[in-house]
Amino acid sequence: MFDLDIIMLTNTKDDNIYKMTCKAIESLRKSEETSFNLILIESNKENNYEYKVEHYIKPDIDFNYNSYLNIGSKYCVSDYSAISNNDVVFHSKWWTNLKAAMIKNNLDTASPKSPTKQFGVHDLVEMRHRYTPETKIVEGHYVVYTFCGWFWTMTKDVREWLFPLDEQFSFFYQDNDIIMRLQEKDCKHALVGGSKVSHIGQRSHDILIKNGSYYKHTAGLRNVFEKKYKDRLNEKTPY
Repeated sequence: MFDLDIIMLTNTKDDNIYKMTCKAIESLRKSEETSFNLILIESNKENNYEYKVEHYIKPDIDFNYNSYLNIGSKYCVSDYSAISNNDVVFHSKWWTNLKAAMIKNNLDTASPKSPTKQFGVHDLVEMRHRYTPETKIVEGHYVVYTFCGWFWTMTKDVREWLFPLDEQFSFFYQDNDIIMRLQEKDCKHALVGGSKVSHIGQRSHDILIKNGSYYKHTAGLRNVFEKKYKDRLNEKTPY
């Protein structure tokens, strides 16, 4: 029986991405004695790379972040599930500390802290996140600061009503959309300072730039988000 499902996305276009993803997987295995159900979703369907994971899936559809997560969710079997980038390094006992905080504080969802600087993140928010004390639990649905789209975990109860995710959000604003849905259900989320997962940041964005789809999957989705939540965005929402 697995203690945690982790859905991780990758686009293995070259050896550098492959090595980075392998490092994430290896650090995960070494970080805990816990059994993880790692579900790796691959965007590059033409590659011949292999990974030591429980499920390695190459969907027969073009890249769409939420579509890929929806596919991965079908392989989830644990009481807790997580969404993860592949540009991460897991520290010792990160899950022990995150799970303990979720249980003690009755959290529905939670994110770990990146103790290393994240590339491409607003400096003030990034520093506020990075320098959160290890003893601190910071509640709230604040993008980047407390709710980290690069890694967050949820209870089985949340997973069962949250999925399938809205596939209008093919990349950017999908975490904003999830936050809005969590708030609708009064879910309790927090950043757990004692759980450490290093996040590098934006190591695959150049792939979207080169294939001409960067705007479509990033800033172009703001209008979709604002249209969907036009009746709520007059409220004070942390997006």
